[in-house]
Amino acid sequence: MNATLGDASAVAAPGKIFLIGEYAVLEGGVAVLASINRYAVARYVPGSVSQSPLVTEAMRAAVAALGARASALPRGAVQVDTSTFSNGGMKLGLGSSAATAVASVAALMETVGVSVDANRHLAFSAAEAAHSAAQGGRGSGADVAAAVYGGIIGFVRPPGRSPEIVQLSPLAQLRTVVFWTGQSESTVAMIRSVVSLAQRSPHAYIAVIERLKALADQFRQAYAIGRVGEVIDAARDYGATLAELGAAASTPIVTSRFRLAAEIGAALGGAAKPSGAGGGDIGIAFFAEQGAVDEFCSRLAVLGGVTVLNIDVNTTGVTRLQLAPPRPGHGR
Repeated sequence: MNATLGDASAVAAPGKIFLIGEYAVLEGGVAVLASINRYAVARYVPGSVSQSPLVTEAMRAAVAALGARASALPRGAVQVDTSTFSNGGMKLGLGSSAATAVASVAALMETVGVSVDANRHLAFSAAEAAHSAAQGGRGSGADVAAAVYGGIIGFVRPPGRSPEIVQLSPLAQLRTVVFWTGQSESTVAMIRSVVSLAQRSPHAYIAVIERLKALADQFRQAYAIGRVGEVIDAARDYGATLAELGAAASTPIVTSRFRLAAEIGAALGGAAKPSGAGGGDIGIAFFAEQGAVDEFCSRLAVLGGVTVLNIDVNTTGVTRLQLAPPRPGHGR
């Protein structure tokens, strides 16, 4: 973890990967996500200015949620380091914006003496509102939940209701590989293309989304009871259905490299699919045997342009860092 911004009120919020549920979660379907070991590290710095509209929105939401408790804050802003979300200067689709929103809210909370660990619901509510506003109202909030609560979560947001978030136990027999295909895509742009499909061809859109929702629910149920083969089957079918959604929406949710990874994974008895919005960014593969994992990684290396990432599950969610006080001065 890169904690170069630290002081006694520094916080770290983890990124995420989608195991299943991309796009379906936007229509009330279930998603399963893992909180991961990439972090937005933040602290409140008196006298500084906001780095981005997202940080500004998060500070505004936090101040509103904290009410009178925020009145003693000196003029300043939250400063955030998200360097672990990049590879060679290119942003990875591992939830940096959600982690930034969560870390910004949590840094304000800790600065005024409100423990984020004891008030995770408040942190989620404020950060999700800020993140949604920054995305123009699009997004499910699932990535924000992963950053707040940590571990592996099942997430569903029934229409018109608050989200339901359930902690899931890791499935020890399931082996995963997270990889990057060398491109960086805008989640908002990808979602916009899918929304356009829903508007011009609602029946085609609903038909694909309903299949995605059913597959995501199959995955979640199989994951919860430890049926690894069924988890892999659901993930394989989900990836194929994402390709159909992308074709219908005229947007490359499943790129040529994702297709090759899916073919390799299937040939080895596993499954590989985009993790997140797609478009050539992050992928995830599932296997039951370590030998298949090793062979999959070897074959990806031969493809070129695909990088296997060192990703572990974060179990704590957003947390306060106990670090030495900063030297005189401010900012980074």
